[in-house]
Amino acid sequence: MAPIIDAHVHLFDHGFLPSAWHDATAWRWATRTFPSRDPEIVRGKIMDGLVDPGGELLRAEMDRVGIDSSVVIGLDWGWALGEQDVPIEDVHEAYRAIQAGDVGGLAGRFFGVVGIDPRRPNALEMTEKLIVDHRFRGYKLYPPCGYHPYDEACQPLLELCQELGVPVIVHSAPVGYPMRTRFAHPHGVNDVQAEHPELVLVLAHAGHGGWEAEAKDMAVRHPGTYLELSNWNHDIDIDADATAHAVLAMRDAVGAHRILFGSDHFGGRRFSGGTNLPRWIDFFRDLPQRAPRLGSSISTEEIDLILGLNAARVYDIPVTGA
Repeated sequence: MAPIIDAHVHLFDHGFLPSAWHDATAWRWATRTFPSRDPEIVRGKIMDGLVDPGGELLRAEMDRVGIDSSVVIGLDWGWALGEQDVPIEDVHEAYRAIQAGDVGGLAGRFFGVVGIDPRRPNALEMTEKLIVDHRFRGYKLYPPCGYHPYDEACQPLLELCQELGVPVIVHSAPVGYPMRTRFAHPHGVNDVQAEHPELVLVLAHAGHGGWEAEAKDMAVRHPGTYLELSNWNHDIDIDADATAHAVLAMRDAVGAHRILFGSDHFGGRRFSGGTNLPRWIDFFRDLPQRAPRLGSSISTEEIDLILGLNAARVYDIPVTGA
């Protein structure tokens, strides 16, 4: 059977995210009800539900739902929001140790992607070392931190990734406070496509939340651009047919070979055991039966590509038994 690879997950320990993110998240959560709760009370509970230092909870969740491997995306919000307690170098060292099997029991199932703000003075040096010496599988740009993917600060990283033959993952969906949504628009990758035509680009979230058509359009226009479906899993519990229509339209536009399964799973006990990941996997497994009712079709071979074989190719993940 072909593998299932989640191409977009996160893993945190205490101190991995800036205080400003905690403050903003606590404020948003506290004001979901009226009258509002005290943000300080909410704040203390946030990371307790997210932390998974060695990835043990992630491994258990992968085992529970049948995911063979996960691509863990690094995040660097410290340059934009104020530094977190754990330096970004140490965050990536934690990911290196898990990928190498030093902790967590995830060797061969956990594959890191560098997430370092390109504006850091040592971003290029750190990224090259992590990819060349420690086999991280790619580099993540998070434009909502306040830059465009075509900005001058990004150019050395883009050139490095093209030279090394690893993908660049670009966040391409609306975000909330305290981040800056306008920088995340999918059209921001157009200049990158033109200036670095051999570079493999992965549009994380495929424009989910309002820019779906624009993300698809960017992928149509560049053969090396992939659509990655994390966060779309939330839609299947609202309208599975509408989600199926969207996925089939992406397939029609760019081919099944350029679509990646993903979840944006945040790890920790808050996101373990109760997610809709089993239904998200079943959604794809059932899509060949659903599609004719929607006036379309899709083969099991195409589903195998989306669920794992594409990610294995893009991120150079070993596959056995496929």
